[in-house]
Amino acid sequence: MRSTAYVTTRPRYGVLDVVGLLFRELLLMIIVFLVIFALGAAAAFTLKKNYTAQGAVFAGVGQEYVYQPRVGTAERGQAPQGDEVANSEAAILSSGQVRQRVVEALGPAAILGKTPTGSRERAEAAARKLIGASLSVGTAPGSAVIRLSYEADDPERAARVLNTVIEQYLAYRREVFQDKTPAIATQRLAFEGDLSAADQAYEQFLTSNDIGDFTAAKTTLAAVYQTVFTDRLSTQSQLNQTSQRLNTLVAQQAATPAEVALQQDLNISAQDQVLQLRTEREQLLSRYQPDAQPVRDIEARIAQLQAYVGTGTAVGAKEVRTGPNPVWTELETNRINTQADRDALAARLSALDRQLTDIRARQARLTALESENATLAGNREVLTANIREFQQRESQSRADNALVAAGADNVTVIERAQPPSTGKSLKAPALAAVFLFAAFTALCIGLLRIFSRRGFATPDSVRRTLDMPVLAVAPAKAH
Repeated sequence: MRSTAYVTTRPRYGVLDVVGLLFRELLLMIIVFLVIFALGAAAAFTLKKNYTAQGAVFAGVGQEYVYQPRVGTAERGQAPQGDEVANSEAAILSSGQVRQRVVEALGPAAILGKTPTGSRERAEAAARKLIGASLSVGTAPGSAVIRLSYEADDPERAARVLNTVIEQYLAYRREVFQDKTPAIATQRLAFEGDLSAADQAYEQFLTSNDIGDFTAAKTTLAAVYQTVFTDRLSTQSQLNQTSQRLNTLVAQQAATPAEVALQQDLNISAQDQVLQLRTEREQLLSRYQPDAQPVRDIEARIAQLQAYVGTGTAVGAKEVRTGPNPVWTELETNRINTQADRDALAARLSALDRQLTDIRARQARLTALESENATLAGNREVLTANIREFQQRESQSRADNALVAAGADNVTVIERAQPPSTGKSLKAPALAAVFLFAAFTALCIGLLRIFSRRGFATPDSVRRTLDMPVLAVAPAKAH
């Protein structure tokens, strides 16, 4: 009997040892390969052709992708790039809501290609799963075009399902970017109600304070105050001028006599006597010689009277008539008129002072009410601006909805799905995959047989494992 030595060390194999041992297991590997390949080939030959329907959608930049403040007049945001919009629309296209709508529109049987078994919920879930696995949505960098494809074993079903996906996507995206006109109209009506209440409060404020228009009243008071103040300065200047004039007239009147001589008769009898004596002398000369005694007597008397007249005392007032002085009368008239003007200007100045006091009091009252007026008026202005803005948005939203309904949308179907004329078969790829899998499995079985064997299969493995030289190899014989 032959004894065998066992060791606990696992045998070590080289590459050549493994290749040689694999050849020993070649029959087992071929059997495993043939069995697996036969089963896989049988399954591959049962595969049907797949038909892929193609479609394309252009997703341009619309106003729904540009930031617009809901309230206020802030600036709009920058528009995104075309590929960014395409990616966003592709996400909507691939959403589960779109798949659910397609299932509801076509029914599970039209998508699965057979009458489903089980509950309706399970059938719809299977249909949604099939759509998710068969639908392909792709975008390209820098492009706003979304490429769609749907794969099915029936060309008509593939085209029908893909077209339904596109239609349901267009309907669903309108709901995603839903019309905001009703909400805008509701908010506008709310603002109109607030404005009506603000108008009533402001009107009550103006009525209770006896104000027609606060701004106009304040402006008018400022203008009236300026006018009255200017008039007061002018009146004050005129009053000072008139008072000074009156003082001057009184002083002049005091220095002027009230009565003056109106007519004065002079006593000129000496001159008359001289003339009379000269007349008599001329008469005597007609009868006497110039040296006659009567002539000399008259000449002596004439000389005496002339000497008397020459003294200046021969002429005097014989009769004087007096009356009112016209200058004093004129001064008195001017004084009376000037005093009347002064009294009138003083009364006017007093009235202007009272007016200025009233105007200042009115201005102070308006200043005290200015903050309340600013609050009430500001509320009305803000509400009015909001109503105007929401009216504009409402009209713009209504026009935009009409344009979208008419087809003026930023999403356009470039290509609708048509039933594909040719299909693709997966038999060749499946056979190649089955071949590789069968070969890999057979190789793994061979390697498993090699590394699970106990003992040393080759002299080289003994030498590597035990680090001992092998001197001879004897074949094993059966006993």
